[in-house]
Amino acid sequence: MIKEEMLNLLNGSPSDFFKLLLEMRGTSPLNEKLVSLLMELRQGEPYSDNAQKLLHIFFSLSSDGNTRISLISDTLFLKWKTKWDGLVVLASNGADNVQEFLSAEDFKGVIEAGCKDLIQNVERPLVVEYQKDKDGNPAPFLYTEKYLQSKNIIEKCFRKGTADCVFNGAAGKSVDGKIGETIEAMVAPSDPVFKLKEAQLESIVKGQKQNLIITGGPGTGKTTVVFFLLWNLLDKNKQMREWNIHFAAPSGKAADRLRESIEENVAMLTPVAQKDPVVEHLKNIDSYTTLHRLLSYNPQTNSFRYSSKNRFPEKSIFVIDEASMIDLSLFASFMQALPQKDYRLYVLGDKDQLPSVDAGAVLGEILDLDKGSVVELTESNRFDKNSNVGRLSQFIQKKLHEDELQFDLTWTQWNGKKALWTGKIDEVNFIQFGDGKKALPKADEEKEIQEFLDCWTEKFYRQTDRDLCSVAKKIRPNLTDKNYKEQGFSQKDWKVECSNRETLWNLSDKARVLSAERRGLRGVDSLNRMVVKSLGFNEYAPFDGKLMILTKNQSYFDLYNGDSGILVNCETRPMLMLKRKGGFVFYPLSMLPSDCIESAFAITIHKSQGSGYPNILMFLPTRKGHPLLNRQILYTGVTRTKKQSLTIVATPDTFKAACETIIERDTGIEL
Repeated sequence: MIKEEMLNLLNGSPSDFFKLLLEMRGTSPLNEKLVSLLMELRQGEPYSDNAQKLLHIFFSLSSDGNTRISLISDTLFLKWKTKWDGLVVLASNGADNVQEFLSAEDFKGVIEAGCKDLIQNVERPLVVEYQKDKDGNPAPFLYTEKYLQSKNIIEKCFRKGTADCVFNGAAGKSVDGKIGETIEAMVAPSDPVFKLKEAQLESIVKGQKQNLIITGGPGTGKTTVVFFLLWNLLDKNKQMREWNIHFAAPSGKAADRLRESIEENVAMLTPVAQKDPVVEHLKNIDSYTTLHRLLSYNPQTNSFRYSSKNRFPEKSIFVIDEASMIDLSLFASFMQALPQKDYRLYVLGDKDQLPSVDAGAVLGEILDLDKGSVVELTESNRFDKNSNVGRLSQFIQKKLHEDELQFDLTWTQWNGKKALWTGKIDEVNFIQFGDGKKALPKADEEKEIQEFLDCWTEKFYRQTDRDLCSVAKKIRPNLTDKNYKEQGFSQKDWKVECSNRETLWNLSDKARVLSAERRGLRGVDSLNRMVVKSLGFNEYAPFDGKLMILTKNQSYFDLYNGDSGILVNCETRPMLMLKRKGGFVFYPLSMLPSDCIESAFAITIHKSQGSGYPNILMFLPTRKGHPLLNRQILYTGVTRTKKQSLTIVATPDTFKAACETIIERDTGIEL
């Protein structure tokens, strides 16, 4: 599309305007239907062409997670400029042809006229709400009723003096050393010696009397805190042992990881402590689920069973993990379904990670609303003060200067080295293809990436004694602890089978390729194809050891978006092996729709949230100004690393751009 054609679409009908945004991948067909629906619902005169065009801009920005837009044209223009400039970067595909596209300035006339029309003529389900802008002045903002109601619900839950106030803690620290000594004595001897940090102890003590938000980076011990908080709460209040305890997270994968974390906390206790009645009680809790399942979502009515009209039962305790991934509407639905009395709520999350896929950035907003109910954990157990990965994550968050990193922030040009990964703990590599200044021809870049992934695959999946595909071939999905004798196997054979399953799972979790993008040479689609090629298989065919991930919920099988597994038994009937509740389950691949499952040797950084892998290889976008080249993406990818190695493929310029670019969502939550 040439610039003149784009200008004609910009100045044409609302339908033409939509085609322009669609061509630039700045909107979706659903958004066109939403604008059409608003026109049908309107009782008065139809919205003007400019108002309709502004609605297309509104829904385009809503797709980025914003829940409102300013109707002050200068403010909205700056927001739109950031979006449009990013779309141009994507459309130009790295070529020096930006002048062939419209500039954001070309939209000024539409934005000015559209803002004026909507302020005067907006109708439900759209709402104009006057709120304070960044300078404290009242300004008009455009919402949908759904997001405005969700915002108001959350604000009400944090507003002191109201019946619905959920968090009402008092500011200030409260530390009880005796509780700390008791808990530390429960933990088996270890190296390093287990010792609660002051902020962890503060959380455990404060959580006895009030609902709490516990925030902190990876490895700061959020789930350890909540485990001992619950133990102390139930130990001191025997009547609360009869209360229902619910563990939940935004995704099935995050809920499973929460279960594993609680199990790990039980495992680190002394044998005597593990037999403690309260520990036994916590160990046997089986309520780990997603927030949607906790609220009991009904797809037929598009509503939740639990709501403000049908609240959760009283005498309940809720632990909500990975709160940064919760969108505005889901968080509001959960908050208004809480009991009116006799309950406890503990929200865990990392405010610096990526916000939710859907609208809002709830965790970051609510942390500023009630300091008295927030405890921030800052000392990481995963990354000590000398950790390369830990210090790099602090550097990305602007908590360290480059001269404080204490390791070499030097970019190495890839030249086919086979011994890049030394096996040293806490290894960090910075790799660039070519000289990092001039983009390589596509064919040359693809060749270099393939060679690089050949080495990666050889290192982490093709070891002679623990080859991923070879171990996968040994798995017998039809064997269980109840039928192995009937099938002619001994107890020793069954133990070998259990060992092979555990070995395979650990191999599959040993390493992961992460990318910010889905498309392009550095997108997960292409990277998965290259890894499969490195393993010597056809990308479309099932094979033993192929890593797979669910992309859509399959509630009939209790499988959900983000669940990961490994293919086994491919010579007869391919089966997907997943880990569940400490054991393994198998699903026939033929029973899962092909459009709901894909390769998972490489996954998006968004999909990796809530997970961790010993070895991470991360690809960043190649072009400055790319919408996915930002601090939250970079930080989230870096902090998925668990102690072994981190390799970042980028350039000095794109890495710097990611560190300096922050995702800012407009949600309007305020008190």
